[in-house]
Amino acid sequence: MTTVRTWERFQAGEEPRDVRAEVLTSWRRSRFSGVDPEYVDVPYLETDLDTHFARVAVPIMTGMADLLVGDSSCLALSDASGSVVWRWVSEPMLRNTLDGLSVVEGFCFNEEFVGTNGLGTALETGGLAVVRGSEHFVQRFHDVTCVAAPVRHPVTRRIVGAVNVTCRAADTNSLLAVVVRKLVEEIRAALYDAASARERHLLSAFLEEQRRGGGPVAVVGDGLIIANPQAADLGLDRLDLWDEIRALRGAGDDARIALPADLTARVRLVREAGAPAGAVVTVTEGPASPESPPVPPRRTRRPVAAEPGSEWEAAARRARSLVAQGPVVVLGEPGTGKRTLLTGAFDADPVVLDAATCVLDPAAWVDRLRAALDDPSPVLLHHVDLLDAAAAAAVCAVLDAAGVCPPLGLTATATVTDGAAAPPPVMRLVDGLAAATVHLAPLRGRPDAVVAHARSELARHGRDLSFAADAHAALRRYDWPGNLAELARVVRDAARDADGPTIVLAGLPAEVRGAAERRALSPIERAEAGVIASVLRAHDGNKSLAARELGISRTALYSKIRTYRL
Repeated sequence: MTTVRTWERFQAGEEPRDVRAEVLTSWRRSRFSGVDPEYVDVPYLETDLDTHFARVAVPIMTGMADLLVGDSSCLALSDASGSVVWRWVSEPMLRNTLDGLSVVEGFCFNEEFVGTNGLGTALETGGLAVVRGSEHFVQRFHDVTCVAAPVRHPVTRRIVGAVNVTCRAADTNSLLAVVVRKLVEEIRAALYDAASARERHLLSAFLEEQRRGGGPVAVVGDGLIIANPQAADLGLDRLDLWDEIRALRGAGDDARIALPADLTARVRLVREAGAPAGAVVTVTEGPASPESPPVPPRRTRRPVAAEPGSEWEAAARRARSLVAQGPVVVLGEPGTGKRTLLTGAFDADPVVLDAATCVLDPAAWVDRLRAALDDPSPVLLHHVDLLDAAAAAAVCAVLDAAGVCPPLGLTATATVTDGAAAPPPVMRLVDGLAAATVHLAPLRGRPDAVVAHARSELARHGRDLSFAADAHAALRRYDWPGNLAELARVVRDAARDADGPTIVLAGLPAEVRGAAERRALSPIERAEAGVIASVLRAHDGNKSLAARELGISRTALYSKIRTYRL
């Protein structure tokens, strides 16, 4: 058993070897999440205690409780987030102990808040978790042992909650794991029995398709979608798919539909008692071939795929409308395509002056600017964020003296792209010119644009190439710190090395391949991640100040940093 001394060595910065690997890994996660090992207040969350899962599971837990009377133990049930929804304790002394530890309905034991513990670690790892005494990350839990396991719904395969057995550390025994496994099995069986015949029929169709081979597979019904990890990575929308499947009911059992990112899917209707109950959707790796059955008109709530960077197109339209009215500055992170966007906004090829060369000979650079202003061709000042205060003032003076100027555009690197300004000298230059601003967002918050830009880059190579589904998922989930410039390089190298018509996951760089294992963020999560990143940058990475401005605890901030990989 792990001793208190081992825990103390870890908290002192050592990496003890006399601790189970799964516990040590959980301790590392807990430390990264910012959990205080000395003491933590278990958060209380508004929790629905009367869910379908609870109604099915509680009678089974109660039946087990009748067998454990006198064993000095506690049974608890949590939802998928780790919040306790039901608890039973065998005797008053243990109940008082657990009340003091907040093992009570409504309190959340997510590992990111509480550190290594039975419920939280089981939900984090997706498997049985045994946490004995001082294996808990937080010291106040060292007097108890917790054994827990997640419960996956037998139809959707999603984790719907967890079962936990707690006892005093001195009473730890191997039967606790047996009790937990038996409870999980009985709850899963009860959930399956409670599922409708239609859901079970769709599950059987899903499993049958899975046995036929790999690749992204989903089963869609009215109010239900079951997807394997490859299909889940594609971010398929159940409502959109169901609308299209309903439109296919008279199209036979081998129709095809279009999906986002130029993917297609074969659709096989699933019937129950002769009536359509849903459909098996098998995703293919590219657009439909000419021999494929016709794709019916889409009746979706959103476009099939973003046009090559829909936000880019909006920024380009804004730049084109503004250059005729006066100077325009385009702000964005490195590699977002600021120069390309401005060049396309002009009616003629511009004269480009790169401020990076100004530091070599400022006087000569300013002279070239004067000469460029005498020509009717547009002028593009690139990297003006590299100008110091004196050079920025000189540029303003030259432009003021020129009077009527040709179309003028400027590009500047701004690490914060949610409307915040570039460095002060640049903004003094922008203000002095009364220039309009256009902001280019980074790629990391626009996964659909990533795929669209990647396909556009492929088209430049003159080869009929497409991306495999797993490669699509990796492209969408990678952070792209180098933005468009990095994306273009990755696609260019992959296209050169491709052996066939499809670029597979193995054809992408290691850092991009690694992103395929990450969970895709929802639009709301991407927006929240962007706000948190901006506040962290504004406070130079000071997490205490950032948490205060965001109105959340430091522990919650660490949790979000880890979740969003900031």
